[in-house]
Parts: sequence; structure tokens; C-alpha cells
Amino acid sequence: TTRASIYSQSTVFFATLAILAAFSVAPRGVYAAVSPPTATTPTAAQQATVAPTPDAWKRSHALNAGKSRFATGKGLELNSDDGLFRLQLRPRAQMLYELTDSPGDGDTRERSQAVSIRRARFVASGHMWAQTTTFKMELAFSPGDLGMTDNKSGNPPITNRDNTVSRSPLLDFYVQFGQYRDFNVRVGQSKVPYSRQRVISSGDLMLVDRAITNSEFNLDRDIGIDLRSQDLFGLGGKLRYYLGVYAGEGHSSSDDNDFGMMYIGRVEALPMGSFSDYSESDQSRDSKARLSIGAAYGLVQGAKGNKGILGKRPADGGTTDTQNFAADAMFMQAGFSLQTEFYWRKGTRIAGSKTDKNDALIAVESPRDGWGAMAQAGYLLPGTDVEIAGRYAQIRGGEGSSLNDGNEAGGGVNYYFASHALKLQSDVFRLWSKTASDASISFRLQLQAAF
Repeated sequence: TTRASIYSQSTVFFATLAILAAFSVAPRGVYAAVSPPTATTPTAAQQATVAPTPDAWKRSHALNAGKSRFATGKGLELNSDDGLFRLQLRPRAQMLYELTDSPGDGDTRERSQAVSIRRARFVASGHMWAQTTTFKMELAFSPGDLGMTDNKSGNPPITNRDNTVSRSPLLDFYVQFGQYRDFNVRVGQSKVPYSRQRVISSGDLMLVDRAITNSEFNLDRDIGIDLRSQDLFGLGGKLRYYLGVYAGEGHSSSDDNDFGMMYIGRVEALPMGSFSDYSESDQSRDSKARLSIGAAYGLVQGAKGNKGILGKRPADGGTTDTQNFAADAMFMQAGFSLQTEFYWRKGTRIAGSKTDKNDALIAVESPRDGWGAMAQAGYLLPGTDVEIAGRYAQIRGGEGSSLNDGNEAGGGVNYYFASHALKLQSDVFRLWSKTASDASISFRLQLQAAF
């Protein structure tokens, strides 16, 4: 596919979605006569209380103190008197202690420890002008979130950081127009709908962090536009889809785009009905069995990183066209949860023009072709707020790939003071490439507080 072809395809796609977005954000009264009836269409009485009037775009909206509240885990919620506006403010932080024992030179072992604010986030979300027009903004403030760089000043450092920020604190900012059941339009920056564990909030994880497969194969955040539905065809939430096109530059990019875009499609089936399948612990303890199955395909054109929109630039300075596939499943019943994920990636390198110190072209670096798989399970002990969990994950590089093999195995114990809003997590993991005897062993203890 030529770059001109990619450009024309992207232009048509963006134009089409822009028209849909403009149509869906219009006041409901403008198109109510032609809007197809659905199972979720509000009654006339309901529309009178939540639908915007023609002047709703211009006038102010009084705050209803009686409808405002503080909800644990959801933050401070402010509502307008007419129900057309809602603002939720929610801070969240994770305090982490980590002890690592890793292979050193020869038969020696090296031990280290770290105490850090693993994540510090602030989220503002809600709806505006209509309950179907939603938005979210998420800011990040921890050193890891901001990509603090190593000390380069040459002076003796107090710490190993020089306080230089390399990433924007803006993680998410999007608006979603959801006036129609079968197609909602989301535009802005957010996690792309590719792999389940990446889209699940870091605050709703069962173990302290995500699996090594997510670190290698996920497609992270990007800015773009997509179509989606949480209840396709009105089947009670049993079928969902996502279809989007993104800039392909990733989080915090401000560079010119070379028309190498990222395209993603994902479908999900929930044969037993809708449930909270984007949380890794069965906090509901519902005795009913629940299952969610998903599959996604992503095409990244002209990726600058060796992991797609993530990773390092190949040594030769070129780019990579990558095909990506992910499949996953989430099962829950009576406090038990089981999650599995599979990833596959195949890349085609476009050579760069970097040279070595002798002005010779650097050899073209092989793509990180390969696959990965993960399985984890957890169980909330009956009558308690204690959960036990375990996970195994592996990564395998293909023939001629620059991707190294990797393995991860471990387990943990959690205590939920107030579900995910306030919880204490601990886990122990072994990570190795070829033999378990050369494994790094880590112990982690993390407290999360979300208000």
C-alpha cells in the first residue's frame, strides 16, 4: 500500500466519522423524528428531563446540591439541576515497595529495593449538554508517569533522576457521542481498544501490575477517532464492536505525521449477558456464571518504535509495518475470576539510513516478530475481603526475530478495604528468559487509595 493510498483512505475515514460525530451531537429534538426506535430510547417524560433544549448550548445550568454527592471510588460528583451536565472528580494513587533479587556476575546475586509513588492520577469525567455526550480527562503526575530521565548534568546526583520530564501529563482527553445504540463516536486521546488487560484501568488490576505480555505487545494510547457500541443490535449487551483509525504516533507525540496510521478493529461477545468484565476481580461475587470473549486486529503503518507505536527506534533508524492480533477471555463466578490473553505480531522492516562511525550503513534490525500468552486466576475467599491470585505468562520470538523469549510466574494476596478504591496488594514473581535458575525474583507491596 502506497503512502498516498494510506493518506486517501485516512481522509475518507476521518471525514465520514466527522460527519457522524456532528450528526450525533446535535440536540435530540432536531432529529428525534427520524431516530430509529431502540430498546434504550427514553420515554417522552424522560426526554423532557434529560434532552437538551435549543438554548441549552448557550445558557448556564444551575448546580443541584441535592444531587451532588461523594461516592467512594468514584469521587466527587456534581450534577446540574436539569440533569444535562455531570462532573466527577477523582484522584488516585498507588504507593509501592519493591524488593528485587536478580542474577549478578558469576554465581552472585544482586539485591535492590525501591519505594515509590507508582502512579498518581487525577480524573475528571462526566457528561455535557446531554447524558449521552460523555467526556474524560486523565492527568498523571508520578515520576514514572512523566518519564523522568536519568541524570545527565555531570554533577553528583542526589538521586538518579535529573527531574527532566519526557512525557506529557495528559493521558486521556476524549469526547464520546452516544446518542445511538449501534454507533457511538469517540474522538480524542485514550487507550486504543486492542487488548483487554491494557484497557482495564491500572486501578482495577488483580495483581500489582500487568503481565509481561502486555508490556511487549500492547498498543497503548493514541489520538484518533473510532466507532463503537456496547450493545450492538440491542441484544442486551451481548455483542460489542470497536472500529477506529489513529495517528500512529502514540502518547505525548507532537511530531508531524507521515501518514503512517494505526487501524484497529475489535469485537466482543458476552453469551451469558453483560457484566463488569473490565475489572480483574469478581467483586460482585454473583453466583451466575459470566463470560466475555474478545478478539482484535491492529495494523500499524510506518511505526517508529520496534514494538509499533511503543519501544525504541531500530538501530538503522527505519520504520516497521506491523500486523497485530489479540484474543482474550474473562470468566467470573461467585468470587472466582479467570482471565486469558493471546498476542501475535508480524513486522515488515523499512530500512533506515543511519551510518556507523565509518559512514557505513547500519545493518537492518530484524522486527520483533513473535507471540505471547497469559493466564491468571483469582478467588475472593468466602466471607472475607481477602483474595488469592496467580499468573503465568510467556513470550516467544519467531525465527529471525529480534524478540527474546521471556517467562513470568507468580502469585499474590490482596485485601480489599473498599473494593478497588482502597486495597492492599502483595505479590511475588519470578521472571526469566531461558532457564528458571537465572530468574529475577521480585516482591511487591502496594497500597492504592482512590477517592
